[in-house]
Amino acid sequence: MKLNSFIAAAGIVIGGSVLFSSCVQKNYYGANPNNNNNNNTNGQYVFDEEFNGADNYGWSFTDAADSAYASITSGSYQYVDYSAVKSNMSSVNTGANVQNNFTVTTRVKSNNLIGLIIGASATSNGYAFYIDTAGNYSLYQEGSGGNASIPIISSTQDTLYSHKNDWNILELDQTNGVWTAYINGTQVFTMAARSLSGPGFGFKILPGTTGYADYLTVRND
Repeated sequence: MKLNSFIAAAGIVIGGSVLFSSCVQKNYYGANPNNNNNNNTNGQYVFDEEFNGADNYGWSFTDAADSAYASITSGSYQYVDYSAVKSNMSSVNTGANVQNNFTVTTRVKSNNLIGLIIGASATSNGYAFYIDTAGNYSLYQEGSGGNASIPIISSTQDTLYSHKNDWNILELDQTNGVWTAYINGTQVFTMAARSLSGPGFGFKILPGTTGYADYLTVRND
């Protein structure tokens, strides 16, 4: 678990070229499956966490100082932060090769804002692909230690494809040096891939947030 300060986006896009698109639709779409298993069977998984059984990766914790805790409960990962100041991050080593092509997918919901952590390590908190209850998404560089988060894509409305106050599937593909992100199977942006320092993937929530994750999978293509 790592704690970072979170700075709200200022309505700008910083660094690099970012292309927003809604013309690509994944054919395995389904944000509300009837069971807890993910629906994407393409590629070779290097990590597949369904949150159905025992905690084999150390997801669960209690942090009284930050009024935060997390546990695997009823087939999902429950992540709660009652803090009024700091956000909270939880990631595990997936063993993925983040220098080559990979795809990470998760299904999440929250009462505020929850992010998918990408490429974290002992020296870097990686990047976070966020979605909030209104269906807005954003991308942040999470820095390291107590450094503030840096917006790469500020909060962007995507109400056509996001489910408000409900479960949403987030996916980020890294292919041939390009990141392409999807919400519920529909492409929302593409950009030049950023350098990642490690195979850590997980979740981040803001203060005053209760979030849930149904699964987390990573595959190298």
